[in-house]
Amino acid sequence: MRVTGMRTTATGTGRRPGQGGGEPAALARHVTILHSDMVSSTELVEAAGPRYPRLLARHRSLIAAAVERWGGRFLAYAGDGTLALFDDPGDALAAALEAQRALGDEPWPAGLAPRVRMGVHSGDVYDLDGEPVGLAVNLGARIMAEAVGGQVVVSDAVARAVSEGGGPRLADAGWHEIRNHAGPVHLHQVVADGVTVVVPHTTTPRLSLVGVA
Repeated sequence: MRVTGMRTTATGTGRRPGQGGGEPAALARHVTILHSDMVSSTELVEAAGPRYPRLLARHRSLIAAAVERWGGRFLAYAGDGTLALFDDPGDALAAALEAQRALGDEPWPAGLAPRVRMGVHSGDVYDLDGEPVGLAVNLGARIMAEAVGGQVVVSDAVARAVSEGGGPRLADAGWHEIRNHAGPVHLHQVVADGVTVVVPHTTTPRLSLVGVA
C-alpha cells in the first residue's frame, strides 16, 4: 500500500502574456477515481424501511475502510453513491476489490444485502471547496453506471496504467455507448473471487449477466 500526494499536472496562472492581475487558473491533478453506487436502491429503501439509514452507513463504512487502507481519499457522494481519489491506479483497483469482498461477506439482514457497482477511471480533476470536479469525474460516473451489481469496471486509461503492475486480473467488458461521449468506450472488468463477472454481448455494447466468479 502506498500513500502519496496527488500529482499536479497543470500549473496555469490564468493570465495571457502581457496581462497582469486576474484570478489564477485552477491547478489540475491527475488522479484515479473510484465511483460506487447501489443497484436498485429504491427497492432496498422500501424493503428496509427504518433500517435503511443503518444499512447505508454500514455500506459506506466498509467502502471507506478499504479506500483508506489503500491510501485513498473517501467521499460520500450523491445519496447512496461514493467517490474516492487515489494517486495510484493499482491501489484504486485493490481498494475496489477489497470493498466488494467486504460487502459480500457482511452479514446483512435477510433480503437486505445491498448490491454495489463500481467503476475506476483516471484523469485530471480540479478542487472546488474540497470536492473534485471535471470531465474525468463525470466520465468516471458514467463508466460506473455501465456495471452491474458486484462488478468492477475499468476504463482503458486505468487498464493501460496497470497492465504490468501485477494487480487483479482484468478482462474484456465490451464496448459501451456513453452519454455525451463521442464514440463507444472500451471497458474492462476485474476478474477475481468475490466480484461479479459478465460476458460482453456479441451484438450490442451492453453487458449480459452470467454469474459470479
